[in-house]
Amino acid sequence: MLKTPQALIHKMKFINIFFCLNLSILNCFAYNKYISNYVFQWADIDKSVVENYLNKSANSSKKNIDAIYILGTLYLGGGIIQKDLWKARYYLTLAANLGSLEALSSLGDGFYSGDIFEKNINCALFFYAKAATLGFGPAQFNAGIILLKTAKSKKDLRNAVFYLDKASKNHDDLGDITKYALKYKKDAEKKLKSFK
Repeated sequence: MLKTPQALIHKMKFINIFFCLNLSILNCFAYNKYISNYVFQWADIDKSVVENYLNKSANSSKKNIDAIYILGTLYLGGGIIQKDLWKARYYLTLAANLGSLEALSSLGDGFYSGDIFEKNINCALFFYAKAATLGFGPAQFNAGIILLKTAKSKKDLRNAVFYLDKASKNHDDLGDITKYALKYKKDAEKKLKSFK
């Protein structure tokens, strides 16, 4: 039995964290893009239904933030609906401006990977730090990792320790990723002690 569109949006909201292993630097990176298998099943019936339903929810007078975020994510990924980077940027930015922490973090992902915007680590860190400060676990982890990898000062390392400490305690958002956050926090503390 296929899920209803509203149930899918609810389901997708909770399937937003998985690992991406960056082998060149051997670290785990919390990743914040999600698409549910249920949506793929639903979309196989009629993909235009997905886009129309989300567009109506996103563009109504009430502005459904979850629908806006999911629409941006789907435009970014393609497959279910046709990939459109301009629309992905638009909807993810709109969702972030309306208060979606996931969208803020996704904008960070877009700058980090170069998928949505020209690759820019400083811009990625800006969006991750903004979402992290508001308590979003994947952004806490990502901000901490970026600061640890790119540290040029003790302040960068102190901030890395700060964000990784927050991430290590954020079981609601991160689950098992918290153990990696704790490991990297300890690495950042060691690096801070030896920093000259």
